[in-house]
Amino acid sequence: MNDLENKAHASVAGTSTKGFTLVEVLIVLALIGVVAGLAMSNLGELFGGGQEQAAKTWVNSTGEAYVTSYFARVGSYPKTLGDLKNPPNGIAPFVKRESDLHDPWGNEYVYKYPGVNNPRSFDLSTTTPDGKVLGNWDGN
Repeated sequence: MNDLENKAHASVAGTSTKGFTLVEVLIVLALIGVVAGLAMSNLGELFGGGQEQAAKTWVNSTGEAYVTSYFARVGSYPKTLGDLKNPPNGIAPFVKRESDLHDPWGNEYVYKYPGVNNPRSFDLSTTTPDGKVLGNWDGN
């Protein structure tokens, strides 16, 4: 027998070869799918929490800084948040893009002067998709 005949005879005789069977590959893919499905179900909560934290940070820090800077430079509070984009008297804009005045869900932040919750200054707030109000007053 030559080498080719020996190899053919060995594979017919049941000598094992290394590798995975189709069933083993399918089981591994199914397990990966289950793990990925479990991970994906928690991603919405993770990103949702991040969006809420980003909105809270904006109303309590970033937005307040914009409005306070406007007051310091112009001498009065803005009438609307849009005034931050277009301040009077040739003063440079405090925000460059309209989207800078929108919350993570695409809604405009709410600005009131004088504030209802902050009667000596202004209120900044937004509402999450589940109805939670995030504002720049105590308790938020």
